[in-house]
Amino acid sequence: MHFPRIAACAPDDVDLNTCAGVVTSLREEFASRFTGVRPLALGFKLFTSPFDFPVDEAPAPLQMELVELQCNDELKANYRTASPLSFFRDLVLPSNKFPNYIEHVKCIVAMFGSTYCCEQLFSKMKYTKSSIRSQLSDHHLNDILLLSTSSIDPDIESLLHGKQHQPSH
Repeated sequence: MHFPRIAACAPDDVDLNTCAGVVTSLREEFASRFTGVRPLALGFKLFTSPFDFPVDEAPAPLQMELVELQCNDELKANYRTASPLSFFRDLVLPSNKFPNYIEHVKCIVAMFGSTYCCEQLFSKMKYTKSSIRSQLSDHHLNDILLLSTSSIDPDIESLLHGKQHQPSH
């Protein structure tokens, strides 16, 4: 038995109506949250498999570039061995041969990076502006968020040496 805990439960202990309600609720939640993803499906497919994408389904400004890309055996061989991001970053982007396709790729990649940044910032803001520190002004909250999301390590020693700690009267 793969799930000994489940096997230990008696079938009478499980309310199937409750389970069905939870599954239905999950289904509805997924459907509502991901409604905006379906229209982007072709764009994602064009990004993830440009060499297999039907040219006639591509947007008009990309069709000629897509034909050139699909006919380039060297790029096709490199695509098979590299990750999509490294392929575009190291091979397609420096070539400047496919400007419309590069813009398409940038839009797709930026979608996920910006979502992550927003979620990270919101999480830090929620943590910072807790009930303990609810009196923070917007200006101070902005400064704290800037510091918490920055990768710069301040040189505390040099900052302290540059300050006059006891002001003159």
